[in-house]
Amino acid sequence: MDKINSLIEEIDIHIHRMLVQTYKRRLCQSTDLSSSVDAGVTQTRFMRACAKVDLWQKVEDAVRAKRSRARQARNALLPIQQLPTEVTLHLFNMILRPVKRPYYHDTLKEISRVCHRWRHVIHHTPALWSKIYGSTLHQIVDQALERSATHPLDAWFSSIGRVNRIDLEGFVERLSPHIGRCQSVALTYFGEWDASPGLVHLIHRPAPKLERVTLEDERALTDFSNAELFDGQAPMLKEVKVLGIACDWRGAAFRGLAALSLSKVFFPTIDYLLETLDQNRLLSCLKLSFVTFQDADAQTMTPYIVLPLLTNFSLALDDIQTTEIIFDRMNAPICNQLLLFLPDGPEIGTHATRLAGKWLARRQTPIPPLESTTFALANSKITLSAVSNGGREVLSLTFKFFSGDQNMTRLLNGVNRVAKELFNSTESSFKLDDRSFALLENPEIVDELRQLPSVTTIEIGDPFSEFESLRYWGYPRQFALPPFPSLRLFRTFHQPMECIFTILKGIFTEPRTTGEDQIVHVEIHGTREPEQDWLAYIATQMKEIVGEGCRSSFVTTPRLERFED
Repeated sequence: MDKINSLIEEIDIHIHRMLVQTYKRRLCQSTDLSSSVDAGVTQTRFMRACAKVDLWQKVEDAVRAKRSRARQARNALLPIQQLPTEVTLHLFNMILRPVKRPYYHDTLKEISRVCHRWRHVIHHTPALWSKIYGSTLHQIVDQALERSATHPLDAWFSSIGRVNRIDLEGFVERLSPHIGRCQSVALTYFGEWDASPGLVHLIHRPAPKLERVTLEDERALTDFSNAELFDGQAPMLKEVKVLGIACDWRGAAFRGLAALSLSKVFFPTIDYLLETLDQNRLLSCLKLSFVTFQDADAQTMTPYIVLPLLTNFSLALDDIQTTEIIFDRMNAPICNQLLLFLPDGPEIGTHATRLAGKWLARRQTPIPPLESTTFALANSKITLSAVSNGGREVLSLTFKFFSGDQNMTRLLNGVNRVAKELFNSTESSFKLDDRSFALLENPEIVDELRQLPSVTTIEIGDPFSEFESLRYWGYPRQFALPPFPSLRLFRTFHQPMECIFTILKGIFTEPRTTGEDQIVHVEIHGTREPEQDWLAYIATQMKEIVGEGCRSSFVTTPRLERFED
């Protein structure tokens, strides 16, 4: 390489001389023989130097090629290169599974740079290129569509968060010829694209392999009601999610589904909605959010519909009367997960108790003997879960509302009645979302916590908790909490020690006396285990707050991420 650099410097000198001579020749208008001879000599030297450079570049290329082949031969002897291709692909999938969509193809590219074999495997494995994301450049979208060959595709586009490097029109234009091999399509956008001919062309083409589809218009401007989705030819379709888009609800795309989610859409009447649901008796998951009706006051003639396989039902309407009409006409005998949105007001607790009673009365089998119930509080939400004697969660009832501590107090009162009167609960667990510490500052909420069935477990946060959230939501410096005399386990996830000490001081205003029945286990989950001297300090502080019966332990728990669907 040094030889080539010296030759290049020599060429630069010859070029400089030629430019100087050309300038002199033009200046003097001289055509004498000596100038021509000098020019010829310089040009000859220049050509000779260029030839040498070409020769040395060829030598360098040959050396570089030999070096590359030598590296490939060496890499081929490494143990990891002896793995079968199937195992190598499994490793790739483990790396790629948690990667966010905007970084998927960049990560795939980085993996392909490790060695020649990995690059060859990646470039010739259609399954790795079957994810078509709007968060990638259109050149990568074209490349992925080509390399995926005939493999089924998963297509995703979202205008939320400005993650896209390709616009919706360009995305659907490239995807349309391949809709026949798509197994999932998810498009979330804003209404300015609702008139795009490319989008209309996409959703009106047959999709024989399509299993899941999500169509969301955040501005609720799109109208597909005049034509069937996918031309009525999507026989494999089992999961549909629609937000803000008018559709032909009696089309083939809305029959025989296993999961259906409808949000911010409208129907002519409640009967029309019930007839649509009656076309889907295989539903196991149903979510209805802020559905509106053109004639909400029309008399509902449908007596009831039966959804024998429904296990998860979510109903969120802003009108309690419409909520009760729909709720009363749906019979789901094995439903064990129910979410209801209740409008704010003084009767919110009464509504919760009444609707929960109706839900339990329709169950095909009675509630099995329960070991305990769990009250999980978060901002504007309460979840009541029932755990059987075998430790399995058998029922989950969630109530959501708009906002307000007063509504939280009323709702907690109603949910407490459900636990005691309908679940016959004698003991319970209490969970608090780590962004909802402010709830514990309200004395009325604290009074309702005193009325819970005997609390044996308190849990703060979960494995998905983010420590950073505390910086924004904060927590009080002191709490006036109930003493919870039956408490046996206090567990936290990814919380600062100051917060843990503060909550414990609110519960244990005085250390408990020693005794076998007074032992309290404090279980602290964190991403890394503290030093031994710090653990000893924590144990000492716990005993001073809780009492000599405190048994503290630290559990190393990674902070989990919620994977994208």
